[in-house]
Order: sequence, then structure tokens, then C-alpha cells
Amino acid sequence: MRALLTTAAAALALGVLAGCGDASTPAASDQTTTTTSSEQPSKTAPEPPTPSDVATPQPPEAGKPQDPVSGEPPVTIGADGPVVPAGVTEVPAGQVDATALPQYVEFGNKVWQYNDGFSLQLFASASSGCSGAEAMVVDQSADAVKIVVRPLDQPQGGSPDGTMCTQVMTPVPVTVTLEQPLRDREVLLSAGR
Repeated sequence: MRALLTTAAAALALGVLAGCGDASTPAASDQTTTTTSSEQPSKTAPEPPTPSDVATPQPPEAGKPQDPVSGEPPVTIGADGPVVPAGVTEVPAGQVDATALPQYVEFGNKVWQYNDGFSLQLFASASSGCSGAEAMVVDQSADAVKIVVRPLDQPQGGSPDGTMCTQVMTPVPVTVTLEQPLRDREVLLSAGR
């Protein structure tokens, strides 16, 4: 039944797309010219389309980057703590509420912003050296951004590459993307499962 519905939907979509031509523009088969013996065929090339006939690509919406959290997170952990590259700034401590995070979250009260405030990075705790962590924005308002961080489960059987999995809480960089720049909004961090 599902296959029949899928096939019917695909056929309907193709039919709709086939009929999506502009009625004012004749099809290529309708653009033939006929000449009589008293007329000379036209030797001029067809006129190129005018700017109104050609769709111009629209620039992306101003402000928000197209894919602000692509690539590696910019802040890393070095021997002396977080290493913050140029173009990344720490969100002031008074703007971050991490009281809902467990005490063992290393660097849990620190948040960094980049991409003009559209991207935030923080460190979450993975439950082992083989597992990861994630962060997600659960609410954004004019006053605050609420982010839930949680460890991901360890893969059953250990690491795919055969290395030993340490059983210690490991700080893992996580990033989130905001709809609007952070500016002076409060960042509310909490743990989830």
C-alpha cells in the first residue's frame, strides 16, 4: 500500500512539474517559422533574453551566516586550559547561568561566541573517552537563550578503532547556532539525558 501511495505521489509530482511552464512562452516546437517563396528567411540571430526574462539569484538573508557551525569548533583545550583563537570572544560570566549543570562539568560556566554572535561554543562532559556530547538550543527569546547539554551513550563494545575507552568524564566541545546574534541575552545552560 505504501509503495502504491509513493508511486502515485511521484507520478502526480511529475505531472505538476511538467505543466509548470510559462503559458506566455511558447514551447520550442511551437517556435518554428514558415516562409513562403516570396519571403526571404531571416538571417538575424534570435534576440537574447531580456533581464526581466532571466531569474537572478538572490543574495542570502543579511546577517546570519549560511552554515555558521561547519568545521571544527574554534576553542580547544590546551595544557593551561581553553585556547581561544582570534575572532572568538568569551561571553561575560555574568551573562551565563550554569547553575543547572552538574559540578563535574569542566569549563561548564564558560561560553564563547563567534560568527558575529550567531554561533556559541561550550564544553560538555562525555561519559567516557569513546563517547561524545551534544548541545541543543531549546528556547530563544529576546532576553535569554536556553541550551541543554547532554552526554551521548558509549558505543557498545568500545571504540570502533579498537582503542581502550577511558572511564572518566571528558570535556568535549559542542556548538549551537542561534536565530539572532546573542548580544546581551543571558545564556541558560542545563543538563539533559
